[in-house]
Amino acid sequence: MKLGKETLLAVAIATLTTTSAFADVDGGSGKITFTGTIINAPCAIEPDDIDKQVELGEVPASYINTNGHSDAVDSSLHLVNCDLPHSNNGSDVPVSKVDVTFNSDSVTTEDTSLLSNTFASGATNVGVRLLDKTSTKITLGTAKTIDLSAGSATQILPFQAYMEKIGATDVTVGAVAATATYRLTYK
Repeated sequence: MKLGKETLLAVAIATLTTTSAFADVDGGSGKITFTGTIINAPCAIEPDDIDKQVELGEVPASYINTNGHSDAVDSSLHLVNCDLPHSNNGSDVPVSKVDVTFNSDSVTTEDTSLLSNTFASGATNVGVRLLDKTSTKITLGTAKTIDLSAGSATQILPFQAYMEKIGATDVTVGAVAATATYRLTYK
């Protein structure tokens, strides 16, 4: 009988140990970092537009060589949480316009407003061009003034971009990457 009690005790201990081992299985862990900035401006930049990614698409080299550029792709910037009626442009007048100035450290030697292709071993003889809403070429370093809608909490700053052939030499196939920065000045 003593042997039966010892066996029963061993089974009970094994069951408790096994159950507790399953309860302690590590399911993984991670970290979330939250960042933000409080600004003194009449609008905030939509979070996706702070570090905006624009896909210019896959375009045949022959299309760009024939047409001089690819089709324009929307590159608009979006402002949110705007409170224009309660803003001040520095002259005790509500903000009604914004200047958008684009810049880049990587421009072509042929045109200082054409962004260079910075993709290593990528396509050659091609850059990226920024355009306004009327498809007029943007001059880097020069402010583009856009009227804002006083009654709207959301503002769209319309811009476009396309891949553009540089000079008379045909573009070659490969990846294209370019970077521009922008600064907003309310007035």
